[in-house]
Amino acid sequence: MSYPAKKSVEEIEDKSKDYRILFSILSGHNQRVLVVVIIGHLLIEHLLDKIITIKYKNTKTTLRGSFSEKLKILYPDWLPLFIYENIKLLNKARNDIAHNLGISDHEPIIYMPKNEKKILNIPKRKNKEKFYFRYLINTILFDLVNYSYYSLNISADTDLNHIFRSNRK
Repeated sequence: MSYPAKKSVEEIEDKSKDYRILFSILSGHNQRVLVVVIIGHLLIEHLLDKIITIKYKNTKTTLRGSFSEKLKILYPDWLPLFIYENIKLLNKARNDIAHNLGISDHEPIIYMPKNEKKILNIPKRKNKEKFYFRYLINTILFDLVNYSYYSLNISADTDLNHIFRSNRK
């Protein structure tokens, strides 16, 4: 991740807090895995749109593309591999839900910087899938918002009017 010079990772202000709180509110404590994955996917797609709009000025047709097409625009030129891999995990789960009305069993892994993989130790009393996807989505939000803020100077503010606006005319 690209951080300002002379500051360690511990000194960097977390710019993703508002997005992670919004995700927590929208996905609710008692929601099903389906809702958690769909809400997280939509928030991340909103962030990808925001990044593409700022990084590439002429984006009218680009923003109409699929989620996968947007990822291809950003990776490998801008998006770090570990964030890309985590987003792909979420997109696969979202596609499983959309086409199979359920989620196949996922290994609870999170990709980390420096080609490391973290395997989550999920508490026994927790819903394995829900716990994993909440963790994965919060990790992606944290990394994506902070990376875009520090590398592209993109505002970390959540513009709720923009997020919830309808594209219908």
